[in-house]
Amino acid sequence: MSHYKKILVLVLLTFKLLGCGIPEGVKEYPPYLAERIKTIVVLPFDHYCPTESPLPFYCPVTGVIPGEIEPHAREFMNELLRKELEALTKRYTLLILSQNDYETLLESALEVAKTSEQLINYFAKETGAQALLYGKIFRFKQRKGSSWAVESPASIAFTLILYDGQTGRILWQRTFDETQKPLSEDILKLPLYGKIKWLTVEELAERGLKNLLKTFPYR
Repeated sequence: MSHYKKILVLVLLTFKLLGCGIPEGVKEYPPYLAERIKTIVVLPFDHYCPTESPLPFYCPVTGVIPGEIEPHAREFMNELLRKELEALTKRYTLLILSQNDYETLLESALEVAKTSEQLINYFAKETGAQALLYGKIFRFKQRKGSSWAVESPASIAFTLILYDGQTGRILWQRTFDETQKPLSEDILKLPLYGKIKWLTVEELAERGLKNLLKTFPYR
């Protein structure tokens, strides 16, 4: 078998593995949570700040290198998340907070909450939700160059966390951390990239978010 045929077979096998059955990492809630969690309040994306305090939300992420964040990153990710969450409306009631509503509620919460758990519980009670979905951006760097040739590729890192509104504990968390590489270095990235071109950071973000949400817990 020629070198190129081997690569083609490997790519087709990868697509098949990624496309069949329930994606790896998907889990169902324990019965007591499946019955209780019906409404999720969706918070606007936060972004990494080197001088941030432990509050507002506990966000355990290791191994991610923070970097440049484009000015429109938060707005773009908020809109993208809103779009991709539409598929979950069959299973959950989703309350998507605007930036203004979030900041108003956060200001009130910080007056009484001393821990991240108390903060989450405050948000849940005030919105009538049983869980909170929180996202943080660590890197959102645009490619330099065109779709065919780049000086530097798109690079992004963000995490999504689902908190139990009652206890504040983490029910689900996924992190996407990717800097696009030439397919000659890793042909297995083709299913993620979707095409043999250099992606914009927005395109990479969309592919990453879709992958993360494939593992969102079922009720």
